[in-house]
Amino acid sequence: MKTNEGGRELLNQRCNNLSFKEEKAIAALSQLCQLANNRLDHYKAAKLMYLFDRDVLLNTGEPAFYGAYYALRLGPIISEVNNGIKSCNRDDVEVPFDWKGYFTLNEKDHVIIQHDPDTHLFEGLLSEEEVDRLKMLFDRYKTDRENKQLKSDIAALPEHITLSPDEKRRSMSYAYILAKNGFTSEQIDELLNEIAYDDYFRSYVELPL
Repeated sequence: MKTNEGGRELLNQRCNNLSFKEEKAIAALSQLCQLANNRLDHYKAAKLMYLFDRDVLLNTGEPAFYGAYYALRLGPIISEVNNGIKSCNRDDVEVPFDWKGYFTLNEKDHVIIQHDPDTHLFEGLLSEEEVDRLKMLFDRYKTDRENKQLKSDIAALPEHITLSPDEKRRSMSYAYILAKNGFTSEQIDELLNEIAYDDYFRSYVELPL
């Protein structure tokens, strides 16, 4: 069923205000830390989390974390993941998340360290397939110490945006990502409806009685 322009705009707005799956994002970052022997490069972490999430979106029709995508000068990020990682830095960072109980972000060498490296945080929230996706992504870039290949691959993504000199960031909707990766308008409308419904259902069942 084709959605008119007004309906599509409403869908886009609903999908720009989803309930972020914070614990699942922490679980994914924990997996990456363990794959990196508990010394995970900050840039690599942010980009692998984005690549993982968009890979899940393109292959299943739903994102892994239900976060907001933004284009930055150094490539796209998931805003909530970026804020979560920043919160591991120091107490005075003003971000809406607090992951300091799980990780430390070393300012000097830009490395993320999990406090308890032997624990798979929120392990049950990642499916076996999702764990395998994370491993494949990490393995692709594990010897890319200066992130040259990762930066090149990020720049070659169909949804890559080159910001203007006066821009700090630009929002990238799910519809935009899907369209740039070959999905039709009808497919996009169907997937956005499913994402919005799933988010509404999760919010409903999590309400206190």
